Amino acid sequence: MSVEVYSKGLVHCSVCVPKTLGDEAIAETVNKMNPTGIDSRWKVSADTTFADGSPNPNQCEHLPGNKHVLMVC
Repeated sequence: MSVEVYSKGLVHCSVCVPKTLGDEAIAETVNKMNPTGIDSRWKVSADTTFADGSPNPNQCEHLPGNKHVLMVC
């Protein structure tokens, strides 16, 4: 299983994950890899789009079996 945090800000991060991975597993993995350092933990964002207007989640352009997911803490 490959999970990659490819962008990280103060309250949002973007991750590339296998399409088969559910929201809870995504959050658990991202929190282990990149703890927020505050009381609030990473969770899959309810936002329907990324800042650039692309859908959340969306297809990874490099790995056909992966998707990009927006996280928020």
